[in-house]
Amino acid sequence: MKKRSVMRWTLGLIAVLSLPTLAAIPSQPKVNQFAEGERIVYTRLVEAYRINNLEGVVKQRQILERNYPLSVHLDNAYYLNGMAELQHGRLGEALKTFDIVKDHFVKSNKRPAALFAIGATYQRLNLPVLAHRMFQHVMTEYPGSPESQRAWMQLRVEQATVGKVKR
Repeated sequence: MKKRSVMRWTLGLIAVLSLPTLAAIPSQPKVNQFAEGERIVYTRLVEAYRINNLEGVVKQRQILERNYPLSVHLDNAYYLNGMAELQHGRLGEALKTFDIVKDHFVKSNKRPAALFAIGATYQRLNLPVLAHRMFQHVMTEYPGSPESQRAWMQLRVEQATVGKVKR
């Protein structure tokens, strides 16, 4: 009787050990598991931005961030969110979203544009010292970029207006 139970236990152990282990199965990264859905959400965000729908832009950005936290479109979503906030006159919220692009998406293609937008927002808030500092930062960090050229023009305009006021 004892031999039979040991034999069953041994056969059960052999059966379990012969199954493929989880370590033997290569795991695939879950970076963009639902790429099609991600594209749809980003397309809706862009459409909301084009029709100047701030609530739609914010909603789609939140959906993109929640469902696809590693999305390649997340930096652009934050930038468009900031631009929509800026167009609606919500300058504080625009600064917050541009700061997110500046701080969290360091290698993003939208970072120079966000830095320039921060400078332009400071100008609209009548903070010329901070705007000047941000435009200088864009020019030194991204020389030759379109945003650098725009920042250079803004500084030239600023110098011209300061010169007219002093005369």
